Amino acid sequence: MKKQVLISGAVIAALAGGGVFYFKSSAHVGANSKLKTAQVTRGDLVHAVSATGVIEPNFQVEVKSKASGEILSFPWEPGDMVVVGQKLLTLDPSTEQRNVAQREADLAKADADLASAQASMIETRGKHGRAKTLMGDGLISVQELESAETALMSAVARVAVAEASVKRVRLEVEDARERLKETVVVSPIDGMILEKNVEKGQIISSGISSFTGGTKLSVVADLTRTFIMTLVDETDIGKVFDGQKARITADAYPDKVFDGKVDRVYPKGQESDKITVFKVKVEITGENRRLLKAMMTANVDLILDVRKGVLIVPDEAVKLDDKDKKPYVQLLEGDKPVRRMVKTGLSNGFETEITEGLKEKDTVVLRVPSSTEKRVMP
Repeated sequence: MKKQVLISGAVIAALAGGGVFYFKSSAHVGANSKLKTAQVTRGDLVHAVSATGVIEPNFQVEVKSKASGEILSFPWEPGDMVVVGQKLLTLDPSTEQRNVAQREADLAKADADLASAQASMIETRGKHGRAKTLMGDGLISVQELESAETALMSAVARVAVAEASVKRVRLEVEDARERLKETVVVSPIDGMILEKNVEKGQIISSGISSFTGGTKLSVVADLTRTFIMTLVDETDIGKVFDGQKARITADAYPDKVFDGKVDRVYPKGQESDKITVFKVKVEITGENRRLLKAMMTANVDLILDVRKGVLIVPDEAVKLDDKDKKPYVQLLEGDKPVRRMVKTGLSNGFETEITEGLKEKDTVVLRVPSSTEKRVMP
């Protein structure tokens, strides 16, 4: 996990492009041909927490069908934009049509069974009524009346079972008709097709009848918003907050810097390489965000502070005096490097802000043979 760094706005794109050094440095020719120099420049220095992450859409939907069958058409390709309700693909409906016909036949039989059970119950109820009358006249025994009552209870139960069967089969008919409609698969959202997982002629399985959950047909993503999920070290997470500005770079676009902001800091940490880190969701803002593709790796700098228009030198140019540990640089005067005491500001390990002691376009020495140094105090 990367630690806190200070990065200049001018350098971010250069670093992302493969570590190209921002300051023009050269071997100084002449008497001191071993001198490596750089020019003092003026730019913006950014104090940031740096991390990496993966670009993700706002959300994505895995498209499946409740129907089974052979794919008759699927004209779309990854990268195509679709709208909610737009037809994605068509399945051969014959299998689901037969299923509907079978379920409708089952419903007709269930209705007939219910009618038969109801007729039997009416007949049994009449017999039970007559048995009660005969029992009152003393013409039948108690056992015969009890048998009539038992027969009536059984008839009522058979009707209840038949009614439940009708309800069940009606639901099966509705489900079969719904599956028949699903032979035309439409987009569930407005978005871009990220994946096309099947082709014309392929036979797919239903998402509700298959043990595996059915065949994945495609993935459609909502790209109205784009995010980067990144991990920030626990030592830096206290500096990160919702709404914080961010700068984003990607290797695919080494000369571009994308704006962003922190959308969410997740409250629970997780262990990564024996270090506790926290997930941070960063939204990419600005019109050029559509250049970034899902699953790209991106570098994220969460901005803590910005110093605009300051003098900057390579970090290599700044040395510390052996005695008082005060900073100095080797300023090139003619062909001679001379020591110049300076005051420094922010540093990111690549470059340092100079607040006193130098001016823009001064030339400083990055590497110098010790015998050529001449001490000059400002």
